Amino acid sequence: MKRGILATLVLSSCLVSMGWGQVGGSGTPNTIPQFITSTTIGDSPILLFNGNIGIGSLNPNAKFEVKDFRDLDVNGNGPNAIFGLVTCKQTPNIGCAAVRGDANAVSLGAIGVLGNNFATDAQGGGGLQGQTFATVGFSFGARGDALGTTGFVHGVVGITHSTGGSGGYFVNRAKGDVLIGVVAGPPDIRVFRVDGTGMVFADGGFRPFGADFAEEMGVSGDRSGYEPGDLLVINPTDEHHLTLSATPYSTLVAGVYSTKPGLIASQHRMDDPGPRNEVPLAVVGIVPCKVTAENGPIAAGDLLVTSSTLGRAMKGTDRARMLGAVVGKALESLREGTGTIQVLVTLQ
Repeated sequence: MKRGILATLVLSSCLVSMGWGQVGGSGTPNTIPQFITSTTIGDSPILLFNGNIGIGSLNPNAKFEVKDFRDLDVNGNGPNAIFGLVTCKQTPNIGCAAVRGDANAVSLGAIGVLGNNFATDAQGGGGLQGQTFATVGFSFGARGDALGTTGFVHGVVGITHSTGGSGGYFVNRAKGDVLIGVVAGPPDIRVFRVDGTGMVFADGGFRPFGADFAEEMGVSGDRSGYEPGDLLVINPTDEHHLTLSATPYSTLVAGVYSTKPGLIASQHRMDDPGPRNEVPLAVVGIVPCKVTAENGPIAAGDLLVTSSTLGRAMKGTDRARMLGAVVGKALESLREGTGTIQVLVTLQ
């Protein structure tokens, strides 16, 4: 026994004299230590504070908090505060994730993963980005699933507080489809699509709040002199422009200044500013129209033509003068004076 103790003391003495087995150093309380050299311990960037672990953070407010204050490198690449890498070899790889965040809280606003970009002067960038490099099969850069079968749930929600922004921004660099809408199968069925030219394809109907089809057309003079419901005619002295009707049974009748068109056609591209003197001209559909009873009371079903009252329609009674002068049919009545009624625009 004594010989064993003596051998241990001799071996320890030898290790110390050779620089082995001797560890020393100092550090900061709550900081996880690390070997600075093979025999020296000092501070690491990992901190334990109030039960939270922080890397680069002096007072972590989460169970695990990482902060990285490094700048871009010489190649313009930024550092990653957290980088997750996983290699999934089995198929299918359901649940295989490099980084995962779960929120089991039942309180309002619980989020599994939150990404913030607080740089107000940043040129681009964002709070969260997903990428995929797959070239075959169905893949996605980012995905949101709402698994609840009841309630007001959404797979993806986009919100903006800028008048120059949008709730959703979709880009196809290869000029393919920009947006596709699908209902569940299997197999999945496409019901809505916007292609790279902006053409919209839909298997369902289009139901706007508005019952007329309108064309954007310029008006002569100051646009502020025109109002929704005005009866408009072609201006023969100002090509491609309209003006207020002023003579009875005019065959120059063009349509009605639409109050709230359901669909507007235009000769301008989407982002073109276009002339400021254009108004939506209802050429088909149901639209409020200014009328007058100067040619007798108007009843539902009466054919309407231009009148001598500026910008107003009247009941047509002279069949010999009505060819090419009818703007539409009255859907409501007007017993006397002037007013605005619903009219089915059917130029004839």
